[in-house]
Amino acid sequence: MSENDYYWQVESSVYGGTGYAPATLEEYTAIARALDDEASALAALATSWSSAALQLQAHRTSAPMCPALSAGEPLTATAGHTTVSYTVLGARCQEHAAECTRLSSELSSTASLLIRAHALYSDAELSARRIFTESVQAGVQFKPKHGLIGTAAVAIGGLISGWVIEGKPNPTWMSTSTYPFQEGVMSGLGSFIGGIALGEGVEQTDEVNQGAGKIANVSGPVKDIVQGNHLEITEVHARNEVVRSSNSVGSALENLRRLGEERLGKINLNSGLEYGTIAVQRYQKADGSNAWLVTIPGTDGKKDSPFGWEQNVELMSSDKERRMRADSVRMVTGAMEQAGIGKDEPVALIGHSQGGIVAATIASDWSEDYNIEHVVTAGSPVANHPIPSDTWVTSVEIDDELVGALDGAANPATENWLTVRGHVSPAPAASASTVNADGSCTPGATPIYGATSYDAAPVAGGATNGRELSHWLKYHQAAYQNATDLGSPAVQRHESHFQSVIDGELKETRYFQGRMTSSTTQAPADYSSQVQTFEQ
Repeated sequence: MSENDYYWQVESSVYGGTGYAPATLEEYTAIARALDDEASALAALATSWSSAALQLQAHRTSAPMCPALSAGEPLTATAGHTTVSYTVLGARCQEHAAECTRLSSELSSTASLLIRAHALYSDAELSARRIFTESVQAGVQFKPKHGLIGTAAVAIGGLISGWVIEGKPNPTWMSTSTYPFQEGVMSGLGSFIGGIALGEGVEQTDEVNQGAGKIANVSGPVKDIVQGNHLEITEVHARNEVVRSSNSVGSALENLRRLGEERLGKINLNSGLEYGTIAVQRYQKADGSNAWLVTIPGTDGKKDSPFGWEQNVELMSSDKERRMRADSVRMVTGAMEQAGIGKDEPVALIGHSQGGIVAATIASDWSEDYNIEHVVTAGSPVANHPIPSDTWVTSVEIDDELVGALDGAANPATENWLTVRGHVSPAPAASASTVNADGSCTPGATPIYGATSYDAAPVAGGATNGRELSHWLKYHQAAYQNATDLGSPAVQRHESHFQSVIDGELKETRYFQGRMTSSTTQAPADYSSQVQTFEQ
């Protein structure tokens, strides 16, 4: 491995999705504070032991002309007096200091894990985050140019610091350095574009969506002219298995990654599937009824794909009718109709990036047509979508990915809406074992990649040559894995609900591909039974 290669890890925090009483929360909070207090006491004790060692050293040198003190070992000098063993006592003091430091670190780490797993201080953190976002928003609204210049300066500073660290320019560091300001800047721009006056609607959080609605009123018709507005949905068949049976959110995320990367050409499963493809799976429950799982990858950017860049603006609109007209939503709902999903049959949706926005839009705007029971999003800005309160939402975001911050707000933290928020950092490097002079061994450090840790989860895929965009789904998978490893009751509760929705035997996996055209030209006769044409 090159010295410029890096392994990455993700440390997660959990917000919302709570499933325990306030009294239980208070008990956990008291335990966490007690652990922190003990950690502080041990840290103070470590300082005392270190101070004692320094004082012994000072006593030893207080009489420089005394040979007994200089030796520092018990002996009988010619003058007939002895001294304590300063060398031994000093070493013991340092040993006690090190042990106290170790115990303090372990207790502090345990308290941190408890806080993260049970979202003990999430309300206070979200409140502070909201205040900060509103402050940045106000600054950008009041002085848009100054706000953008300031953000650009921070981004350039991040680029330079990353250049120093990696020895080469890497634009990814610009997103890493600006992530605390991203939501505020986006909501400020949304207010400016949407015509929201400074200070107006302080309680609202959908400034970006209102701004997107204004943009979509112009970009939508232009997109229809350039790309066409006739949607063809074709059922296609995979040569090899891509989306397999899911029994958890984790396995569903893996299937989402496989389909997304296969259609982008990042992996080769020899399936024959191309861009603009989603998967619809039917599970049969023990009582013979059906349940469904719809897997929706993100933007592919192809010029005739319903999952192009242009559709993102429409999906983010605060206007329900505009959201419903977005090509990617029409494509997925059309595929769901072709697959035969019944109005009352339970449905789970999982999507990455634009796919997650599509899932949130369907849950918000098609609640009377489909029984959407659970939505899983990864890296999707969906905070302001009006998802019904009885629909469960599990969102996974990375703090510096930018895309997840495009909604300009934090996700709601309710019992049915859980957010796992990950932070990416370099994983500890491996080190070789050593044999000491006295024959004892010092074990080497094992890199986190391929290991299990409560502190953080490894990002799959091996080493990278520098920091990369954390919007790739593998980072969201690591974030969810770490939240699962923490044993969070909220995560376990949402995991259980997701599993209950699709509990059953997988009976079929069908793939549907969408293409945009500027005319209603019909497909060849031998494909006519597989193609459905939609017009807005």
